[in-house]
Amino acid sequence: MWLTTVISVLFLGLAGWRYAHPGDTKVTKDSAYFNAVNFALFGLLGLFCVLWPRRKEDETSTGEKRSLLGAAGAAGQRRDEGGAPAAGIEVVVVDDAQPAVKREVIYLTNMKTFLTFVVVTHHTMCMFFNEGQGIQTLIIDPANQKPFVTITQWILSINQSYFMAAFFLISGYFCPKSLDRKGFRAFVADKIVRLGGPFLLWSTLVGPLADLFEQAYAGVDRHYRYDPGVCWFILWLLNFSIAYAVVAQFTPKVKLGMPHPFVLLVIGMGLGGGFYGLSKKFGAQAFGTGGKWNNLGGMNMWTYGIAMYIPFFAAGVLGGRNDWLKSVEEMKTWVVWTLRVITVGFWGLYFVAVGKFTIPIKNLHIDVILASQLAPPAFAVVMTLAMIQLFHQHFNASPQSKLVRNAGASAYIVYVIQFLPLNVVMITLIEILKAAGTHIVFKGMVFLTIKDDGNIAALSESSVWYGWAFLFVVGQIVCWPLGFYVRKLPILNKMF
Repeated sequence: MWLTTVISVLFLGLAGWRYAHPGDTKVTKDSAYFNAVNFALFGLLGLFCVLWPRRKEDETSTGEKRSLLGAAGAAGQRRDEGGAPAAGIEVVVVDDAQPAVKREVIYLTNMKTFLTFVVVTHHTMCMFFNEGQGIQTLIIDPANQKPFVTITQWILSINQSYFMAAFFLISGYFCPKSLDRKGFRAFVADKIVRLGGPFLLWSTLVGPLADLFEQAYAGVDRHYRYDPGVCWFILWLLNFSIAYAVVAQFTPKVKLGMPHPFVLLVIGMGLGGGFYGLSKKFGAQAFGTGGKWNNLGGMNMWTYGIAMYIPFFAAGVLGGRNDWLKSVEEMKTWVVWTLRVITVGFWGLYFVAVGKFTIPIKNLHIDVILASQLAPPAFAVVMTLAMIQLFHQHFNASPQSKLVRNAGASAYIVYVIQFLPLNVVMITLIEILKAAGTHIVFKGMVFLTIKDDGNIAALSESSVWYGWAFLFVVGQIVCWPLGFYVRKLPILNKMF
């Protein structure tokens, strides 16, 4: 438990840092104070789990459960109960009055690995719209780069509307059985290490150091600052997991069969109304983005947090308690194909919503802003169900190949560190462009080019396409092997 103690104390230190340096505006100050309270609670709860006297019967019960798990033949596989991208084959232990039963769900590991690949790809595109992290570029004249802007914004809109909700759903699925097997103390201590550790490592050390390097390269003022980056997901997964563990101590176990997929779609449509209302409340734009208070406390858009991430995590918990995966696996063929058709229909809607402005599509009498603020929750429901069924049907082979197994083991750390190698690759791209005779100028952390007439311009269409392809291919090639070997380092091997 020494690592739990260290991480808990570091959370208390981070709480003090956020309180002492809250920023200049009211929004940043309120967000920093929110973080300070949040991190202080993590630290105190972690220390409580370490220091509170253990009962002898708790230790005996835990020992029995561990023996039972070992007898079931875990074969050294490490379960991913952190909920972030997976680390090996998933094994669900059903811990009711019946003897423990293992259930392999390899396809969920494969799905989370694929989603991590999608997330990294998503961010390579974001870096060409100044929507990522670190050194980026910006297309300042979309009219001259219609194909790239249309295609990438379409893909970005699709991804944003489902993939993090899918992560929260899958993460929630494993919480009930983990809590049953470990008990409150060990469950929370494990989350503090496996979620809190990586969050602290990136937001207070690796991320700020990477920022200093990137700021120095761009020639801007250097500041060592708190930088959660993509680890906002890990922060809120830790919040949700601990909140579930606390609530579970006072509420009965809910037995509820999985609703029909079309009922879930209707619920998703209802959440779409909430998503729309939140978008208006926060002053958000298309697809719920932007807004003054939308990122309070480090949440990546509360429009998604309230209308999608919390409901999807809760659905994952219910699904894990009542084995909803079995219902998804046994969906009738006509239901599966209907979900797939609806999913493709949403893809078409998103293309129209983007294309109206980028192509543009004339005489289109559709309020695409309204459509984009209603669609995400319903789309996330059908897309996630369709993906789970697809991976169960086609990507569930056992034993896994060495490549797939290693990718699954690396996915979590790849998610955490992705912007470190991506920014190095982006700097390499800039140096290649310079060597080719392109004049580069920085505006803050954004690089642009200078025309012969001395005016600042975006990269040419061909440079954007080749540049993105370079960032995508080399970035993925570097991210995954780097993650695989880094996770083997001492201490890190306890977090990842």
